[in-house]
Amino acid sequence: MQEAVARDGCSSQPIAESVVATRFAVRKDEDVTRWEYLIVALPQLQAPTAMPAQSAAVVALNREGDQGWEAVGMTALADGSVAVLMKRAAPK
Repeated sequence: MQEAVARDGCSSQPIAESVVATRFAVRKDEDVTRWEYLIVALPQLQAPTAMPAQSAAVVALNREGDQGWEAVGMTALADGSVAVLMKRAAPK
């Protein structure tokens, strides 16, 4: 643990005190989750329907979800489609 004290130029009184503590964790390689990534291009988004689970985008996402993939990011592309970044734990 290290103590840092700041003093003004006129007196020897501390004007601020803070304690800086550093904690290190030792991690073994087998404790680290390894990930694999997949980018899925979804079709152009369509207006919601009465049956939202029937849209082509949702069907595609559910298909990947059934394989263990989780959507973690997405971005709209210039052509109106959407790219979705997916990840899942890599096999050991």
